[in-house]
Amino acid sequence: MVAWPIEPVRDPSVLITDDNDAWRAAVDDILSRAGFQTIQAACGEEAIEVVRGQWIDIVLIDFHMPRLDGLQTLRIIRASGRWFPAVMMTAHPDDVPPEEAEELKILSVLEKPAQGGQIVTIVTRVVRWR
Repeated sequence: MVAWPIEPVRDPSVLITDDNDAWRAAVDDILSRAGFQTIQAACGEEAIEVVRGQWIDIVLIDFHMPRLDGLQTLRIIRASGRWFPAVMMTAHPDDVPPEEAEELKILSVLEKPAQGGQIVTIVTRVVRWR
């Protein structure tokens, strides 16, 4: 009988990147209670550092942030060779240019503020798509 290596089971990791501390903490709480491993970043620069050192299954990233916005941050992450799924969060979904969203493989745009169930549903669907 052949023994196949067993891959360790782990909950999907979600990087939550948003400059609004209260929103980031709320999304973290919602996703943690739903069984996801969560990592927080308060800005684009922090998100870039996180993905350099950790495995990420999906990123939820705010569109409007100081210094590096969500699109700029994703461009830098993608240029480094990391292509995990992304969900853009914004209070103004029409601000996200569709051609850039497609180019950067943004799978969904989540309108803020969103209900907890909606956040969990979107993240679950994206993780299953992966």
